[in-house]
Amino acid sequence: MLLSMVLAQARSGARWHGLIPVLLLDEVVAHLDATRRAELFEEICQIGAQTWMTGTDPAPFEGLGKRAQFFTVDCAQIQQHF
Repeated sequence: MLLSMVLAQARSGARWHGLIPVLLLDEVVAHLDATRRAELFEEICQIGAQTWMTGTDPAPFEGLGKRAQFFTVDCAQIQQHF
């Protein structure tokens, strides 16, 4: 429910005020099944928001394909994955 509220606020801000937010979603995909993850990814892309999502497992993010940039942080070192 909280995720739905955050996305609704982002959509309404973009639609009514032309303000596209930056979304920070911590470990959110770990709580979603594959269908809901795909819907979340599609919704984020439709809103056009810059979104930072964290996760300890890269597998749930595979549905984003080339629509996202991927980074890992290990021992205070950031690496981008292509």
